[in-house]
Amino acid sequence: MDINSLVKLGLSKTEAILYSALISLGASDVQKLLNKTGFYKSNTYDALERLCEKGLISKIISGNKRIYQLENPNSLIEFIQNKKNELYEQEQLANELSKQVKLSKKHKISAQTASVFTGIAGIKQIYSEIVEKKLNYLVFGSPIESETLVGDYYWKNLHAKQKEYKIKAKMIFNKSLRKWSKLISKEIAELRFFDNQFEPLTETTIYGSKVAFVVWTDKPVITIIDNEHVANSYRQVFNMLWKLSKP
Repeated sequence: MDINSLVKLGLSKTEAILYSALISLGASDVQKLLNKTGFYKSNTYDALERLCEKGLISKIISGNKRIYQLENPNSLIEFIQNKKNELYEQEQLANELSKQVKLSKKHKISAQTASVFTGIAGIKQIYSEIVEKKLNYLVFGSPIESETLVGDYYWKNLHAKQKEYKIKAKMIFNKSLRKWSKLISKEIAELRFFDNQFEPLTETTIYGSKVAFVVWTDKPVITIIDNEHVANSYRQVFNMLWKLSKP
């Protein structure tokens, strides 16, 4: 049996090799398995006990020997079904704990108003919140790096969600992204462009009470400020830039 297939099912490599050895040898004592696999005794005992706990093999005490044998082949299916059940229970528990965390945050006044992230995951966090809370948003200053570093697939998927949730955006792009005027539906976004040669690597996104500043270097740096007054100030800045930009 392919060892990698057993590992993909969730067995350790040692467990997978022992399980495969029992397939070829049949019921065996530990010494026989040691001779077959070349493993150390202590590691072998531990792995065999784990396989017993998972219901994949069983053991019989015969005299002074422990004899290990495979359980019904359907035990592999039952093993995966048990993992699915455990995962479902974990998901339910995570949902419940998440509700408790959200509830506690409603009653907590935090002095922290700014967060800093690095990498593409920080950028995706901005838009995950926008989609989750169905927030309209404003963007200005996006350079060509916003496309090349994140990729078209992510942006197309985001725009599909915007359309689904009726999220509106107004965007002022740098000159290099003029092609987006043909790719982004007018149902979800109004686009304008800065018509100049200089393109800074910074981008500003305003959504809800937050303003996110993205520096589009190879490993982007994202600063998010959560402050209603700051967000409103930047909305005014955006409105001024909107008047100066071109369709």
